Amino acid sequence: MHELPLVFFTVLGQSAVGLFLLAYLARKMGSIDDKQLRVANIIGFIIVLIGLGIGALHVGQPLRFFNMLLGVGRSPMSNEAFLSGVFVGCAAATVFFTHFVKQSVLRELANIATVISGLAFVWSIPQVYNIATIANWNTEYTTLQMWATMFVGGGALAIAIGARGLGIAAFLLGTLAIFASRAGYQAFLSETGPALSAEQTGFWGFQVVVLVIALAAFVGFALKQRAPKIPLATCAAAVLLAELSGRIAFYNLWQITM
Repeated sequence: MHELPLVFFTVLGQSAVGLFLLAYLARKMGSIDDKQLRVANIIGFIIVLIGLGIGALHVGQPLRFFNMLLGVGRSPMSNEAFLSGVFVGCAAATVFFTHFVKQSVLRELANIATVISGLAFVWSIPQVYNIATIANWNTEYTTLQMWATMFVGGGALAIAIGARGLGIAAFLLGTLAIFASRAGYQAFLSETGPALSAEQTGFWGFQVVVLVIALAAFVGFALKQRAPKIPLATCAAAVLLAELSGRIAFYNLWQITM
């Protein structure tokens, strides 16, 4: 629980990227309209700002964030900080050209830049944790769960704003990835950190239960022509809580290999 700022920073950031990506694709496919895309962009921007604001608490002093940028290109942490800033900047530009200075070309370019920089940001996150001295993190399962959060959290948010087709597909993909890899992940941790792994059972259990319930709820709502917004939003919030729980378990596995 000692890395809670990073828990919120990574989960909310990855989920926001998923929302920007899925909403943009859904609009291009014609499954949502411009109004729904605008709502998605605002929600995604707010979510990533919240994640960034909470994550800044990990730095201690705000000005230290700029010191983290000194290693861009050679330091995974610096790359993550830099790309998070680029993503937030592009997201801000998307919202600006959508709601304040309405320029369709600039809005489109900003939206594309947001999606691309967001994907680069998600890619950069697991690079920080693939550390040889921390055996519990130095595995492909770390990368898998970081990307899975983008699909699970982003998919749930996309469903809530109306992109039900792509949202459910992404949510299902991410959920299946988590479930299918869980046995192998547990087997890996039983060798590298059995005691710490056993302590995370409650966090992982909560994550799995909520994801199963949310999946059943989303499929049920998909069968209806008009799904109520409040239950969809509630399900999306529950999914984010589930991913936060799973990420807490991940950070609790920190242990330097002797």
